[in-house]
Amino acid sequence: MAVLHNPTADRRGLVRLVGQCAIEGGNRAAGGWGTDTWALLGLLAEHRSSLLTKAAAGNKLWPQAEAPNDRFAGLLKATRAKMREALGMPGNYGRIVIQFIGGTGYRINRDLYTCDVWQIRDLLATAARAKGPEKATALIAAADLYAGPYLPDVPHGWARNAADALNRAVVQALAQLADLEEQPEVEIGYLERATELDRVAEHLYRRRMEVYARVGRPQAIHYCYDELHEQLRARDRKPSSQTEQLYRRITDFA
Repeated sequence: MAVLHNPTADRRGLVRLVGQCAIEGGNRAAGGWGTDTWALLGLLAEHRSSLLTKAAAGNKLWPQAEAPNDRFAGLLKATRAKMREALGMPGNYGRIVIQFIGGTGYRINRDLYTCDVWQIRDLLATAARAKGPEKATALIAAADLYAGPYLPDVPHGWARNAADALNRAVVQALAQLADLEEQPEVEIGYLERATELDRVAEHLYRRRMEVYARVGRPQAIHYCYDELHEQLRARDRKPSSQTEQLYRRITDFA
């Protein structure tokens, strides 16, 4: 069941597309619709600062269809209805929640709705500009909002590319938090989560092993190496010589 958006912090509705797909507004939350609804909202989220044209939407949503634009009007109407219902708006407000601008294209009305992916990207952008505690605060908030894969039920290539890019950005944020952290056990937590999100990031596994060695956790070093080895083997790969040398050195296997 979806966790409701907190109206005291932001009175707008919330489109959740990270980790789960749901539309929230006020005291209402709804989800469980078909893939096309979430794919359309994902396209609109990706067009935050531009307009989504009908032709572009049709080509992205139904690339194999002979007349994809014929399906767009019905999907748009249904999605608008779900969004206005979440805000408790009457039936004639559908054209307000998803606007049609200048006869050109569509966008989510940012005065009425925000998206979790926008929030994460804004926090990462803030962190990139910030220093010290402000940087750490923004990175932590972004990582906390990342509840799982972006657009998890949308199979299109553009969605998977966007999901992979966001995942990489969050992994980088966790690595930065590890850099900033002075307490080894907290640093380990960031690195462990980062390798959960990127199962073959050898440089992060090496950092984990180094911190485990620093705090005297030899069994964790072995577990970390074995975990990486299994992930790489599943992809017909082996640990790099740099990883092997580190493992031997810190476990006295030279």
